[in-house]
Amino acid sequence: MTAVEHQLGAETARTRLQDFITQMTTQYADTIEAMEGTWNGNDLAFELTVMGMKVSGTLTVGDDVIEIQGTMPFALSLMRGRMEKTMEQELRKLLA
Repeated sequence: MTAVEHQLGAETARTRLQDFITQMTTQYADTIEAMEGTWNGNDLAFELTVMGMKVSGTLTVGDDVIEIQGTMPFALSLMRGRMEKTMEQELRKLLA
């Protein structure tokens, strides 16, 4: 699980995240082949395809923290640390 603290409140953080997800899908188009997500309140259930493999999880927006949990195929597990670090860095910039 990755958690990123913020001081924006849930509504502002969620608005920024919606734009961020679109931006990341475009920025990493060479890596992310497809992405789908469904918001239910402040919870996003997502699924994306990376190098032909599906990654799924949930992103929860709280008043002062964003939590991301996900599952990925074993073949991608070697990249897990790098993916989590990149995601955390990008979210910290977004929520600053």
